[in-house]
Amino acid sequence: MRVFLPVAAACFTAALAPPLGAQTKHYATVGLWDVSWYVATGGCLAFASFDGTGFFIGFDTKEEVPALDVTVLDDGWDRFEADEVYPVTVSFGEADPWTLDMQGVRMDGAPGLHILIDATMDQAEVFIEEFQHERRMRWSVGEDELGTFTLAGSRRAFEAVLDCQGDMGGTEEDAVTTPVAAD
Repeated sequence: MRVFLPVAAACFTAALAPPLGAQTKHYATVGLWDVSWYVATGGCLAFASFDGTGFFIGFDTKEEVPALDVTVLDDGWDRFEADEVYPVTVSFGEADPWTLDMQGVRMDGAPGLHILIDATMDQAEVFIEEFQHERRMRWSVGEDELGTFTLAGSRRAFEAVLDCQGDMGGTEEDAVTTPVAAD
């Protein structure tokens, strides 16, 4: 089991995550995925909806350490309280599962889970590689399965996130220099 802890749980709040109604600039549509620049995070994120579950993955560059931003929202997840931390297990295909200490959030009224992961860590690169290479991902909290979702098009979608970050970053401060973005 691989474990990710938030970059700095006390420093990041739900307000940093990309609310559904956030100010955005659409960059590309890649299959099921929409890639946009989010002003609030200074980063590009890919978004897809799977049977009512919204999934965001991309970058947040507003803090000193650039972060991989992962947010999952679902109207049926009322059990998640804002600002509470939940150990979430994420499995990509048959790879060893990850444990993410994710923060409960409410965005535009939708409950969900959010984490910012130090994008400069090698583990962030491995997480993204598995996201891009596998065909499905499974999310659970304890014995409670939150869902199993397709990863169709995730490789091209995350490549578009990297392209977007390079094109839309605007300044060198917003550029993401990570093991992932350096490839």
